[in-house]
Amino acid sequence: MTIPPQPSSASPAPTASEISAALSALGVYASVPSEAELAQQAAAVGGEQVLAAILANALYGASIGTGMVTEGRMLESGAGGRELGLAREQVLKASGADDVGVMGVLHWQAGQVRQPLKRMNEGGAGPIVEAAAHASNALLDLLACTTVTAVDDVRAAEIPEQLVRARQALEAGISAIDALPDAVAEMFLGPVTD
Repeated sequence: MTIPPQPSSASPAPTASEISAALSALGVYASVPSEAELAQQAAAVGGEQVLAAILANALYGASIGTGMVTEGRMLESGAGGRELGLAREQVLKASGADDVGVMGVLHWQAGQVRQPLKRMNEGGAGPIVEAAAHASNALLDLLACTTVTAVDDVRAAEIPEQLVRARQALEAGISAIDALPDAVAEMFLGPVTD
């Protein structure tokens, strides 16, 4: 299931040039690429919209890194959970999400979490990552269901199948978690013998 399209009243998507300027402001780029450089990059990846999406995701990653560092400093200076919650609320505000849009943003963020966990799990990263990968699959399917808010939404027909997949992923995650004590003990203490 995909994130529902934004309403037509949404502001136009930022250009690659605008996103590059934001990346530069966060210190990711030493300088903003020229229009000619951006045009060359766009041609190489399949067009302006593809480049803008790539850069927007790079900006998201740079913002996450900045957020992690600043939250860490905030907590080191004595701030607590209330302040952390206030700071993190800004993610949704900055995304412009409200009402059902919040669920769309959460679904998108869950996809951002799922992808690296899936890759790490396929690479044999270990039993804890396996459990996390299954849990992220379930969360992604459940959040996809929450983005459907009307019975006439064509995606409503997909909900039963997604709920089955979510349950299967949760069951696989629970099995992986149940195996963790023995797996972790073996990893750190060696094979268990009677």
